Formats: sequence, C-alpha cells, structure tokens
Amino acid sequence: MILAILMLASTSLVALDWSELENNSMTEADGRTGPDAQVTSILSPRATTTDSITGEQLHTLKAGEDVHFETYIENVGDSAISEMGITVTVYLAENGARGMIAKDSAGNDLSWNNGDVVCDDSFVCPWSSIGAGELLDYGKYTMSYQGSPVVWTPDTGDYVVVVETNAFGDADPGNDYSENLVSVVDWTDIIVDLSWDSGKEVEGGGGDKAFTLSVEAGGSSAWSARNITLQLDVMGTLEAATAQSDGADIMGSNTFAEFGTYGMAEVFRHQEDETNVTNDSRYTISYEPGVTDTAEWFGTLSPDMSGDSGEYSVTVSLVSYVVYGQLPECTETVAGNSSSQEGGESEITYVHYCEVTFYQDGDAATSEDTIEGKVQTFHDIGITNLVINQGYVVDENGVAQSPPTMPGITEGPLNPAWSSVQASVRHLGSDLFVTYDWKVTFDIKNTGTGVTETIEADSCVNGNGPDYQHMELGDDMGMGGAFEMGEACAMFNFAPGIYNVTATISMVGETVTDMSARNDDASIYEIAALNNRPAVSLTVEQDEGSIVIGPEGFITIVADADDADDDAGMMLNYIWTHPGMISINGTVQPSACNGMGPEFSTCQLIAFDAEWAGVQTYSVRVNDEYGSYAQDFENIFVWNKIVATDSTDSGIGMEYDLTYDGANPFTISLTDSEQTYTKDLTEFGYSGEYNSVAVIDYSPVTTYMAEDVYAQTITMTYDASTLEPTSVFWVNNGNWAQLDATISASSSDGTIDIDWHGAGNQVLPQGEIVLMGGELQIIEAPEGHPMNLAVVASAGGDITASWSYMGTTVPGFDYLRMEICDSSDNCEVTNENTTLVGHSMDGQTDTVHGETYTYTLQVCNAGGCNPTIATGSATADKMVDGDASATSVSVANKEGANAWTVSWTASGDTSDVSGWMVCMANYAWSPAGMMPTEQCSDAGDATSMDINHPGGQGTVTYYFAVVAYDDKGNMNNAEPQTDILLEHSNEVVDPCEVDPDSEECATIGNTDDSADSGEVPTWTWGVIIGLVVVAFVVGAFILSRGGDGDEGKDWDY
Repeated sequence: MILAILMLASTSLVALDWSELENNSMTEADGRTGPDAQVTSILSPRATTTDSITGEQLHTLKAGEDVHFETYIENVGDSAISEMGITVTVYLAENGARGMIAKDSAGNDLSWNNGDVVCDDSFVCPWSSIGAGELLDYGKYTMSYQGSPVVWTPDTGDYVVVVETNAFGDADPGNDYSENLVSVVDWTDIIVDLSWDSGKEVEGGGGDKAFTLSVEAGGSSAWSARNITLQLDVMGTLEAATAQSDGADIMGSNTFAEFGTYGMAEVFRHQEDETNVTNDSRYTISYEPGVTDTAEWFGTLSPDMSGDSGEYSVTVSLVSYVVYGQLPECTETVAGNSSSQEGGESEITYVHYCEVTFYQDGDAATSEDTIEGKVQTFHDIGITNLVINQGYVVDENGVAQSPPTMPGITEGPLNPAWSSVQASVRHLGSDLFVTYDWKVTFDIKNTGTGVTETIEADSCVNGNGPDYQHMELGDDMGMGGAFEMGEACAMFNFAPGIYNVTATISMVGETVTDMSARNDDASIYEIAALNNRPAVSLTVEQDEGSIVIGPEGFITIVADADDADDDAGMMLNYIWTHPGMISINGTVQPSACNGMGPEFSTCQLIAFDAEWAGVQTYSVRVNDEYGSYAQDFENIFVWNKIVATDSTDSGIGMEYDLTYDGANPFTISLTDSEQTYTKDLTEFGYSGEYNSVAVIDYSPVTTYMAEDVYAQTITMTYDASTLEPTSVFWVNNGNWAQLDATISASSSDGTIDIDWHGAGNQVLPQGEIVLMGGELQIIEAPEGHPMNLAVVASAGGDITASWSYMGTTVPGFDYLRMEICDSSDNCEVTNENTTLVGHSMDGQTDTVHGETYTYTLQVCNAGGCNPTIATGSATADKMVDGDASATSVSVANKEGANAWTVSWTASGDTSDVSGWMVCMANYAWSPAGMMPTEQCSDAGDATSMDINHPGGQGTVTYYFAVVAYDDKGNMNNAEPQTDILLEHSNEVVDPCEVDPDSEECATIGNTDDSADSGEVPTWTWGVIIGLVVVAFVVGAFILSRGGDGDEGKDWDY
C-alpha cells in the first residue's frame, strides 16, 4: 500500500505546471499625481562601503568628530510642495538593518524633526514652496533644528542614518525617505604645530625670530605614542638657525625623536610566559579625552638682512611613531608538541605584546605644519572675531541705552530685535611700530528677501566688552593715538529671517596695501532670526458631555498661549470663532471675546438655543506683532433640550422631557385608540388575565437611539374618576413590554411617572401605550436553586463545570441564568434550561492562559430569581508557568545493564513544575514544537532516569530532550539537548521464541491467516502487484492528455 501511494504522488507532482502559481502585481504608485518629495540621496554622512579587493572600509566616520546632515531632496511630482517638514533619525545598526534609535551621552534620542522647512509663513520657514522638478536648497540641504544646523558627535559603532520628508499631499510616500549605513571608528592622531613666539602669522623685519614646535597626541580614545620622530626643514634667507636647548645648527633637514616623557617602558611581553618580558627606555606622549599632554621644542632663526628682501620658512612633518600593545603584527607561530596529532607535532600561534612602528596616523592634515617669514616689512591688519550682541534696551531710533544681556552670539537662533554686530580687529603686520588707520564694513544680507544692508563702523559703544573709541592699529610709542587691537560695532534690527553677516576690514588713507587678504573678513552664514511663532492650546472648563442648552448652559474656553518673545503676552491678539456670532447683511461680526492681551485669553459663552446643539467647532487664532500666528480648535458637544407635549380627545396627556443630541425639534403625537386588550401577564410576573382600561396611539417625530439621549422623563395624566390603571405597557406589532411606571391619583387627577432609564435607553419608539386595570397578582420567585457547583481546570486550558439542584424547578417556566466572567469582569450571560447540569470551555477557543473564569448560577422565572446563587471559579492553564528548563542534560550507558542513564539539572523558576518527562527519538528535530512524544518517560520530580535500550539493528544515534510538566498535565517541549550512539547486536532474536505465550505472539499463525505463521499471506502479493500496474496506467494517461504544449494540456487529477 505504501509503495502504491508513493508512485501515485510522484506522477501527480511531475505533471504539475509550476508557472500556474505565478501572480502578476502592480505597484501602488501607478497613476499618482500631485507634489512628490523625494529624498534622492544623503550627501553627509556618506554611506560606509567595503573595498571588494582590499576589504578596507571606505567613508567611515571618526568617533568624537562633529557630523552635519546634508541631503539631496527634490520635488519629482507635477505640482508644487506648499508645506513640508524633514526628520533625521540615527538608529543603531543590527546586522546591517535598523535597530533601536541611538541615544546621545545624555540619554536623548538621536532624532530631530524640523516641521517648518516649507510653509506659507516667511517669518518661520526659509522656503515658501518647492516647484515641480525643483531642488530643496539647490540640492544640498543641511538639516537644521530651531535655526541651527543639527550636529551629531558619534561614538564608535555601526549606525543607520534615515532622512524622511513629510510633505502635505505627497503623491508617493514610498520615496519619502533614504538611509545610509555608516560605521564610526576609533582613530589616532599625532598633532604638530609651529608658531612664531610673537603671535604673528608671518614674521618680518630684522632681529632673531623665536618659534615653538608643539607635539601632542589626539584621537577618539586614550592611547600612548612612543618615540615620535619628526622631520624639521629650515630654509630660506637666513643667517643662522639654532635649537634653543643646545645651540645646535638646524639649517636644512633635521630629524628629532625626543618628544614627551622619558623613562623605562615595557617593550615586549610573551602572551603566556609572564617571565618573558623586555623593558627599555622610551619617550612617550599619552592622550586621554579632555587631558592635553603636550611636548614643546624651541628654535631661533636669524634672518639675513644683507639683501633687499627675501623669504624663509620652517616646516615640520611626521616621520613615524611607535605603538605598544597586543597587535596583529606581534603574531608568532612556533612548532609545538601534541600527543593528539600524528607524529606528536603541531603549530602554536601566539599574539604577544610588542612595539609596532607606524608611518601615518588617522588624520594626515595635522601631521605637518609650516610657518613663514619675510625679510621685508609685512603690512597686514585683520579681523580676529565676529559676534552678534542681543538683549538691548533701545530708544525710538534704535540706539542702545545699555550693554547687551546676551553678548557674543555666533550661532542661531536670534531673537527678532535690535542687535549689534561687532568685529574685533588687530595689527598683524611684521612691524608693530608701523600704524594703520582702518574701518570695518558690515554687509548684512537677508537670504529670504535678497536685501543687503551695508554699515561702516570704526568704534564700539555698548558692545561685548569695554567701550572702544577709534584709534589706529599699531604702537605709536605711547603717544595715545594707536593700539594693537580695536573694536567696531553696528546696530541692526533683525526681522524674522535667515541672514549672512560679513565684516570686512580695510585700510584708510594709507600709501601701503594690506599684504594678506585671507584675514580681512569674517562671516556668520545662515544665522536665523526666528520669530518664535506663538503656541496656543484650548481647554474647556466644563466636563465633557455636561453642557445643556438653556440659561445654565455655560461654556468657558481658556486659550493657553505662549510666545518666547513676549513672556507677558501683552502683544498677543486673540480672535475667537464660535456658534451664535452675529451676522449683519451677511457679514459675520467679530466675537465679543476678541482683543489684545492676556485678559482676552478666556472666552465666556452661554448656549441659549438649538443653534448651539450638537458638535460645534470653537477656535482661537493668536497673532503676534510680526503677524505669525498659532491656532487651535476644540469640538464641543452641547445637548439639546425640549419638553414635548400632547393629549388625546379623551383627556389623556403626555409630557416628554428630552435632553438629546440633535438640532431638530422633538415632538410627540397622542390619539385615542379603539383597540381593547385582554392579556395573560404571566411572563411579566403577574398571575392571570387583565383587561385594558385605555389604549393610546403614541408616535414621536424621531426615535433617538440610546447614545443620543442624555436624559428623559415621561409623565402622563388622566382622569382618575373614570380610569383606574394598575400597570402600563408599550405594544408594537404584538410585542408587549412593561413600562416602569409609578401611578398615583388624587381626587380626579391621575399621574403616571414612567422611568424610561434616562441616558441608558433610546427614545420610546412608536407604538400603543396600554393602561391595564385590575388588581395585580404577583408571581413568586422559583423555589429551586443550583448547588454543589464544581469548576475544574485541566490540561490545554480546558475548564469544566458541573452542578445539581436543590428544591423544585419547573421546566419550561423556570430557567437557569448562567454568567461566566473572566478576570477583567468581561461577562457572558445566557439563559439555559434547568435540565442543564454541566458546561465546558474549550482551551483552544474559549480560554486564555492565566485568566480566571468564574461561573455564577441562579434559577429565575418571570417572578424573579431565587436569591440563592452558586459560584465557582478556575484558572485556565495551558502551559508550564515560569522559565523552568533542564540544563546540563547528559546521557551515558548504565553499567551492567542494557540501558542508559539520563541526568539533568533543574534550572529557572520551577514553582509550577510537578515533574520531568524524558523524550527520545532516533532522529533530531527542529523546532522545539516538533518534539516527538511517542517515546516519553515520566521521571517524576527526580533529576535522572534510566531508559532501556530500544530494539533495532545497526548503529543508531538516539536524541534526548528533558522537559517539565505541571499538575494539569501541560508539558513543555524542546529541541534535542543531548544524544548518544547505540550499536545494536546483529543477532536477531524472535521474541515469540523467547516467550511464545506473550500477548503479541498469541494471534500469529492462527487459523484466521491464510499464510504460514509469521509470513505475508499469498493474496497480499496479488494486491500489491495490481496497485503497481494501476499506478503506471494512471500516470501514462495523465502525461498523454492535451496537445504538444503545456497550455494545451487538460490536466486531470
């Protein structure tokens, strides 16, 4: 039979055309139009890549160095982008994919969102729109936050940098982001610096010129450099060049290696042999973040003044340095002895601690420096600093009346206010005794409007530092008309926008020219003056859903507004909109709540009529003095309230007081009906038949549902001298419902107060209101009640309940009310026949592990319920709780027995463990859920167990898993935890020869078999041969149908 099934399956699979399973798909972006912001690429930081030949990582970032985010963003849609924000997020990389958001040293997420990149407010956003096909910021947008470029100082590791756009109406969200995988690596740096002791950039004139060479180490983490070797090249128009320490001649090229602290240091250590250590003397410069270890070397040059002019220079460059540590270059492979290897020899590899010489550091830019000098006089003045000062008290002409409270600003955002732009200037020429008159020209450009304002200045009052009155730059030998340094300030009123500020120094009335233009100007680019758009949020003082129209329908709305540039809010203008605003000739008049200042931040209203009913939008717009605004909306719901009345010709009246969600009027209609009723009221708890005394046709204009009703009361009146109702019913299409009514009468005035459950019920629907008469005979509650309730949890989360009854129950009249609640009091109530004595909950569909389910049983009828109830509960248990597991599982042959001993250690929380099950198979399985359970043995609470060897032939590997089970029979599963090889004996022993009377051997060879004992009956072979023939015929038939091609075949299975 098995052979036949396999052959039929194989022929079917051969005939299957796999192309029939292919699907055609379409992208969701097909056919989209509109604005479409696309993050084409991230320009900075560049993605880290790996050279396929050398394996070297390219474009890595240096740990500890600031990184700016630059992106190429374009509008690839067919219409302009009018509103857009940009988000930059740095994630930790996990195997090249995004992990969690990275955090900075303070624990803040490395994520920045600038929602004001493109909008229609020029005071807030630098761009008002991006046209179709245009680029943002000419294709190189630098991410900024609150007016300043975003700066990331990364630690070592792998990161995923993601840039996302959020454009209003974006047609294709699929291209709204781009990401780069970047790697941040540690780095080392040897920093060399040459400077003239005079502080000049270029030396000049006669006399000796002293200079200083400083050497220090840098990098991303602590390290030490040994024996730093530098080459010093001294050349040019010089008489002499000497070292200050010993007067040695340093003209030409010289090599020096004595930088840092000199002392003994370890230069070699064996990886394992701690006695194999070598020490030697070394010069060392160490680096620790935040700590500077600098070595200095001093020299003196004597310019050759015999000629008219000339130039000279000193250049230093890094030759090499030594690093000590357990480095790859310290690897040593030696021959060793090992008895496990054939011949007794093997190779052993050690990685010792040793010194390695490097010829290039991580930042070549700092590994060399040059200083220059000129024999002739070098004329130079320059700008050394440029700042913006804010926080002024100014007069009506913008003149500062006091020093600034926020001096020395070099980056945004700025406040939109009067400020001073201040440049610090200095004499930088070769001869300080040559003085220069000067001035500074300030160019302040608004990049949004393109307007540039130019201001000249040569003095500074109320700036950053002491007041300065103009003097020439230089030293006039104490005459009081010159000083080496000076200050220049210009007042400027920064309106909201983005500015480029440039200060340029120039000589005034001089016969010489400035010989160095590179220090003549200084700039601050793209510094933003942000208006700090006001913020506002609305709150309603009344509780939600508590406002009802009428004289008491108060609505109090508070606008919590904030403006960083106007702490007191005196210049904030409030504009309110709400229902009930007056319209004159079609023009809506301003609200009485409008006005400027904090006293207009609260709007007090009264909902007088139905115009206010339902959900209405109330809003406020808050403008600052620059026209920037913020607004907020609040949807406030107000209940409508109407008292509807009507009466019949016979004098029966109704007053329906309804508070509801709706703007339309609510009315009712009452008319006398000629219908009369005689009704058995047993189902309502009254014994016998009763007759109607009045029937009224009732109809509301609208039937509001329960969620639309806040409150409702119904009061009916009648002539008590002619009617004596004892109960009230509502009838519709033959369906009767008793109304909870309180009937009272005084003289001829009868009143019926109907409790229609207020907000918990809908409006009383259309129907007949039937007043029934006669003395009510109340039916008693049932006598019987449930007892002996037992609720039991079992394996797999099943729960079963059983009970019995005490007393008499009347089938068909009494019923069992069964309530089942979970731990969160989510309950299901059903009415069952009183013949029911059991119930069950299936663990697969009805229960949740760990939830407690409580049964509450009570016998009821139309007259009420028996007060005696039965309750019981059980907790669904589908698994072994806790993290209990068997660890250190091992299996070994048991000495002197045809068995194994399996041992383990119980680990984790075993509080829910009742015992351990040892499961085995002659194959490995994965995942754990595939663990076979056919050969599992119960070890109880022991931690070892003997398992008899199974029968079989050949050599077989058996796999074992030990899992916990609980008192319900729930059992864990696991992948194989250990295995062992079993070599079966080749001798085959017939168990029936050993024990012919065993149960397994009792039926072999009896008269029921048509073959000899223990053999396959002869007729079986005929069946097998027949199935094989049928399989080949069916297969040939399938393969022969249809035409030549696959599409022409009619596959028939």
